[in-house]
Amino acid sequence: MQNFDAIWKIYSDSFPKEERRTLEQQINILNKNRYNLNPIYHEDMLVGFYAVWDLDTFLFIEHIAIDRKFRAKGCGSKAIKNIIHKFDKIILEVEKPETYEAKRRIEFYKRLGFHLNNYDYEQPAYDDNKESVPLLIMSYPNKINENEFENVKNKLYKMVYKV
Repeated sequence: MQNFDAIWKIYSDSFPKEERRTLEQQINILNKNRYNLNPIYHEDMLVGFYAVWDLDTFLFIEHIAIDRKFRAKGCGSKAIKNIIHKFDKIILEVEKPETYEAKRRIEFYKRLGFHLNNYDYEQPAYDDNKESVPLLIMSYPNKINENEFENVKNKLYKMVYKV
């Protein structure tokens, strides 16, 4: 994949160890049919990426990140808006609103039309050397009910996290 090294650097700099794959794991999923790793450009310069899973009934944005030098310039919003125009239902995970950054991130997604769903959820560990991470699910264009949440969680666990 073109620009993979630059994307990997942004990925590594943007997510805590517990919330990301190892390099080997990431390389292994690049050829999965349902998975896409997409660069984000601004004025012909790579500024970030987003990684998504097409899970039939919804699109799961597993990761999205903008290089620190280009944050707060509208690149992330533009990328999310482009995704929204292509898919009817979108799911993503966010940290619980326990820190300033987590609260800001949730508000960012809310401004783009996402809804916070307050159901207990844990992102399974990516491997045996990591811990699971308590997170929350956000959905677009509507909140999801408890039954929908269970379906989303089960699909994520099975198809993305392989548990």
